[in-house]
Amino acid sequence: MNILKTTTHSARFLQKRGISALKSRVVSNRPAARLYSTSQHEAPKEGSNVPWVIGSLLVFGPILFKLTSPPPSKKKATVEQHVEHIQPVEQEKKEEPVEVAVPVVKKVQKPYVLVGAGTASFAAAQAIKEKDPQANVIIIGEESYSPYMRPPLSKELWFSEDPKVAETLVFKDWSGSERNTVYQDISKYEVIEDASGSDLETEKIKLLLNKSVSKLNVEDHTVTLDDGSVIYYNKVLLATGGAPKKLPSQTEDSNVTTFRNIRDFQKLDKIAKDGAHIAVVGGGFLGSELAVALAHRSGKENLKVTQIFPEEGNMANVFPGYLTKWTTSRVRKVGVDVKDKSTVKSVSTDKETGKAVIHLGNDETLSVDHVIVAIGIEPRIDLAKEAGLEIDEKRSGVVVNAELEARTDVYAAGDMVSFHDVQLGRRRIEHHDHAVLSGRHAGENMAGASRAYNHQSMFWSDLGPEIGYEAVGLIDSQLSTVSVWAKATANDTPAAAAASEADSPRVALGGEEAVPAPSVTEAVKAKNPFQDEKFGKGLVFYVRDQKIVGLVLFNVFGKVQEARDIINGGYSSDKIDGLLKNNLFELYSKDH
Repeated sequence: MNILKTTTHSARFLQKRGISALKSRVVSNRPAARLYSTSQHEAPKEGSNVPWVIGSLLVFGPILFKLTSPPPSKKKATVEQHVEHIQPVEQEKKEEPVEVAVPVVKKVQKPYVLVGAGTASFAAAQAIKEKDPQANVIIIGEESYSPYMRPPLSKELWFSEDPKVAETLVFKDWSGSERNTVYQDISKYEVIEDASGSDLETEKIKLLLNKSVSKLNVEDHTVTLDDGSVIYYNKVLLATGGAPKKLPSQTEDSNVTTFRNIRDFQKLDKIAKDGAHIAVVGGGFLGSELAVALAHRSGKENLKVTQIFPEEGNMANVFPGYLTKWTTSRVRKVGVDVKDKSTVKSVSTDKETGKAVIHLGNDETLSVDHVIVAIGIEPRIDLAKEAGLEIDEKRSGVVVNAELEARTDVYAAGDMVSFHDVQLGRRRIEHHDHAVLSGRHAGENMAGASRAYNHQSMFWSDLGPEIGYEAVGLIDSQLSTVSVWAKATANDTPAAAAASEADSPRVALGGEEAVPAPSVTEAVKAKNPFQDEKFGKGLVFYVRDQKIVGLVLFNVFGKVQEARDIINGGYSSDKIDGLLKNNLFELYSKDH
């Protein structure tokens, strides 16, 4: 700083006196000095003060020379080095006066965008917030409801005594505990109206309802909403779930409903009154649950319920034949008119009566007030497919790696994800537990966890409060099965198991006297273990290539983890006898 000031002052001092020749001499060996002088050489004029200048030179020359010389350690510095030394000093000098107190504006993080407002997205949002409370998280949903659970829509809600249950969505589980179908009140979210809300600063999870994502651009890290607006994301989760399958000839008809969401439940709740006749098409989980639930309400509303499916019995695609027959007999006992081995060709509306007419494959027709179609779902993968993500053509899901990532910063979870199960191979699962765990796992990985998804999910189904089952792994009626049954007690029901939650979730021990354990061979030979209703609980092992790949716990509760351990342990079928002798599932009393 001092060198610069002295040199500049000296140059100006000499310039004022027209001493170009002197200046040229002073800086002759210092090319850098050209940066500080731009005057031209002039010839001495007559009458000038040359004698005075010469005297001044003799007196002040050595002093000026010393003042303008660089320090001894830098005598060999190049011009470029000297300039580099001077320039930062000039910059520093210019910036010093500009230092003022400017308020710091907090920049909102680029958001985590969760496409779909179901269970998987809710679980992912919770996981992200746990890891990073300041994270900017946005859930985008097409419905007007905040995230909710689907299982009660075909189970407990129908057993409520509250006439306004369709409005409140509050129900009592089998243990009598009050619960809400919606995970949390909408006031706990930051509800935004459009894409501009993505920049809003808030600690709450943001919720954008009644909107859909029309485009995903994985290169630009953007999602485009159906209104054309764009949100730039940090990371994105695809949890779009599935759309209900329709009958081959199904058209838009007010008398026909595909059952999937809260609106469908509310619509059916209004119809299922005053002696209405309702047909449920489908013999799987959803169709069987709805048929039994509507039959329960028939006691109050004098309903008539008919269930139609092409298989030989309820749950025929997952249960072995004998169990399918027994389950169907139980569904009939609660009042459902079951039409098995029946195919629906088409549904039309009678113009005179306004009723729905179902045309069956055997040329039989059935006139009803309303038709519920519950024949499964199709994964909603259009958005992913158009974005260039890999699709599992066999299972119709979005292919992800072990961390549930489909592409860089693009994750997927829930019904529409195709993932690799270490024990069972590539899978796609349409159950609540998988939505919860895969959503949570994806959320943790989006927030930096980078862990492999190896959770062995379970599913459950209850045909009312008296019959229920839980299952783990591959449950397919095409696989070989080994079954073991025992006498059921009053405690071996979903209701009794749920009521014992203080001891262990959905499990109760003790009760009536148990029967000795039959051998595996005897159990397999039994054509109908329920013929005298003494065998009301049991285990069904599903075997592939002599390896246990699935397990159904029929009216056996609280043993899901034990079932998981067997699947993850890779047990072979010849170990089943040993597992039973160890009474791992407490199928029999401790005295046997």
